[in-house]
Amino acid sequence: MRTRLLAVGVLAAACGDAGADDDDGGSAEAGSASASASASASASASGSAGTDTGEPPPPACDPGGAPGTLQAPSFVANLPTETSWFASPVVVDLDADGARELVSAFYSVFVHDAALQLRAQDGTGDSRVYAPHVVADLEGDGTLEIVAGRGHEVYAYRYDGGALSIVAGWPADTTTADNPPEVRGLAAADLDGDGTIEVVATTTQTAATEDGGAQVFVFAADGSPYQPAGIGWTAWPRYNAESGTGNDADRNGAGHHGYGCYGLNVGIGQLDDDATLEIVVTYDNHNIQAFDHDGVALDAAPFFSNRESGYEGMPLTWGQFIRWADPQVEADHYNAHTGEWPNPSWTEWLQWTASPPSIVDLDGDGRNEVIGIPNVEMHEPYQTQAWAVMVLEGAHGDGSRSAMRKGGWEALPRGGAPMLPDGDYPPIGVPAPTVVDLDGDGLREIVAPLGDGAIHAFGSDGVERWSFDHRFGESLSYASEVTVADLDQDGAPELLLGTYGAPQSHGAGHLAILRSDGALAFDVPLPGAGDNGNGNGAPAAPAVGDLDGDGAVEVFVQTFDHGMDVFTVPGSAENCLLWPTARASPLRRGA
Repeated sequence: MRTRLLAVGVLAAACGDAGADDDDGGSAEAGSASASASASASASASGSAGTDTGEPPPPACDPGGAPGTLQAPSFVANLPTETSWFASPVVVDLDADGARELVSAFYSVFVHDAALQLRAQDGTGDSRVYAPHVVADLEGDGTLEIVAGRGHEVYAYRYDGGALSIVAGWPADTTTADNPPEVRGLAAADLDGDGTIEVVATTTQTAATEDGGAQVFVFAADGSPYQPAGIGWTAWPRYNAESGTGNDADRNGAGHHGYGCYGLNVGIGQLDDDATLEIVVTYDNHNIQAFDHDGVALDAAPFFSNRESGYEGMPLTWGQFIRWADPQVEADHYNAHTGEWPNPSWTEWLQWTASPPSIVDLDGDGRNEVIGIPNVEMHEPYQTQAWAVMVLEGAHGDGSRSAMRKGGWEALPRGGAPMLPDGDYPPIGVPAPTVVDLDGDGLREIVAPLGDGAIHAFGSDGVERWSFDHRFGESLSYASEVTVADLDQDGAPELLLGTYGAPQSHGAGHLAILRSDGALAFDVPLPGAGDNGNGNGAPAAPAVGDLDGDGAVEVFVQTFDHGMDVFTVPGSAENCLLWPTARASPLRRGA
């Protein structure tokens, strides 16, 4: 598969303005509300947590040309923009002139040059860009496009002559059932290996499938619905209300029924043994679904079968059954068809409302797994008990392990009791898993914020390796997705995260840098905190890359409240950018 991304550095971040925003799709006024930062940010190595032994960790990637002591980030500038959500910028040479640009998305799409001067801005300011935007050569013609979901539309832009223009055929509309939703998930890949890039969008559509509501869209490079050749059904959007081969209404008798996708709910990767890629989507109805590129859902293992009257013993696709925290409950209910029907009044079920899935070969056996972080709910009304990590096997070989829990992950590792806001703001956050090899053993670790005031790291065996308390004295603190880069060129990666808290908490925003064993290297309070009704601090993943071409990387931190803070890390280089932007890369696949 060719992604046709130019081989350049990538970065990620976001920014802030005043006013509250309806997290179910409404939008705040998105004017500029940046507080200029006149003083350098302070950096401290105090208050470290984790398992630092004092011994250097083994390398996980090639060292750089000048390994040295890890140095604190140095504040460079603040960029006034708009309210940030979970989009993260990308650093690329958009116009192939040899100089890189910083591409960021808030309510508008912004392009800054290497000197941090604003070169282009496109957007009306009335609808936010919630999910990280894609940067890729969609058509394979050597020109990069910027793809962003704003409101119910997906836009594709080209940058030329210092201006952004909308690509012919775009924007693409995700309205179904006469109900315009919001695009909350975006990812891209060459699904069928033909050299062009398809764009996958997930939305907050809540209209019933039988009424024409659909949540998952795939668009071709020209903005039209993606339709693979040689099939007799309409591939996308999904779910659909059509019967027969390839459709959803009567699949396995019971059919498919979706609900909204509210938090970056899409990943792309290889889940079986054919030449095309699969799409994994998590829904707000306790389901996680896997689709082939032609829109057809993958069957789960024969272990799972329908217990419902009228469909007794029939197969189930990944998304036709609720996932429960206790594996014995699933075995009794979906395999043995025995015992009391499970109910959250007495056992925990999994809610995938905002759970970005990743498709990654976790243990190096050549087969990808699906990694997701649902919240665990119990009682009526439902109460979140914790966020948990679930690892499911793909549909490889004969499919006999499809959607089964991976060995060692039968009992779901989880965080502590969640921190919950008093009201709707700040948003609880998106528990996006970062999946990288931190210790150089060839196996990947899963690192994620779990809503309990801590970042947690788990080995490929499901055992927790360390946790880091990111509250920095705040009573309410959430963390961004974690990004990973070797900042001191020693071959051992560092981890970067932003923090945010309640709108009135002017000290909630931090940039934290951890060593690969979870020990704190630097805590940088973000300078110039402002006011924003959505929250205070940095919700989007900090991005890492060399924008200005001086050899050292910059770190870009977007905030709700005061724009984008830019830092440089002396002595750093781009020798190892393992996970330098949200969802790992400008394709936002989650791997």
